[in-house]
Amino acid sequence: MRQNGTNGFNKPPEISEAENMTIKRRDGTDMELRIVKPTTGGLVYGTARGQDNYLQALANALGLTAVSVEYRLAPEHPFPASQHDATDAALYAISADGEDKLGGPLRLFAGKSSGAYLAVWTAISLRDDHGVDTKATLAGLVCSYGTYDISYTPSLLRHKRNIIVGRESMFRLMDAAFPPEQVVNRKDASVSPLYADLKNLPPALFLCGTEDAVVDDSVFIGARWSLAGNKAEVKLVPKGFHAFSLIPTGEIQKEGVSEVISFALSVL
Repeated sequence: MRQNGTNGFNKPPEISEAENMTIKRRDGTDMELRIVKPTTGGLVYGTARGQDNYLQALANALGLTAVSVEYRLAPEHPFPASQHDATDAALYAISADGEDKLGGPLRLFAGKSSGAYLAVWTAISLRDDHGVDTKATLAGLVCSYGTYDISYTPSLLRHKRNIIVGRESMFRLMDAAFPPEQVVNRKDASVSPLYADLKNLPPALFLCGTEDAVVDDSVFIGARWSLAGNKAEVKLVPKGFHAFSLIPTGEIQKEGVSEVISFALSVL
């Protein structure tokens, strides 16, 4: 829907200079990566091509190549399909072939909304399931307005407004991605990163707006990240709503993007 500009979404612009490459998932099927290089001048919807302009701006500011993952979407592919895809992409990026093809070592995980959830989930999975020293491998995580407790935090349960994503729409999205009949215990650490062992993980930025329904998620995981002995920065942007750093909102958007760039530069 979003990629095609239907159902109320604007068709996102694509950058002609961006490249695509295909790697293999763990089940042998193909998965596309979108490569956005520096230039001289969420789990239910979205595509790897849908944020070219945003990724180009970050790539330019940081001097890094940005890689976006075409992970499978719910409800056709519920938990843990997208989680496995994100992890498989990360494993490829840290492999010798991946480092060669992508032009350098993996330095940052970054994501917004469901992408922030996947960034944290993947960092933990690399450590626990694949024996990767995530803290030594990654310079940091940049996580914007993510949901880290799939059983819901108080800010979401009490949320009344409906800007971009409201309480009821979030419930529907989570039920599609984590079907109740399949995911019985949403507080399980394999489902909700907030309840996982967070020791020995890289520095992380948890960015969120104060008007976001899931603001508690960033506050709570930031506290647990720090208590586990990791560097954590929680940045709450006044009046920011869900996806505020992507949407033209003047100074609020600029502040969000500035926080992302500032943190990334501080850990690189």
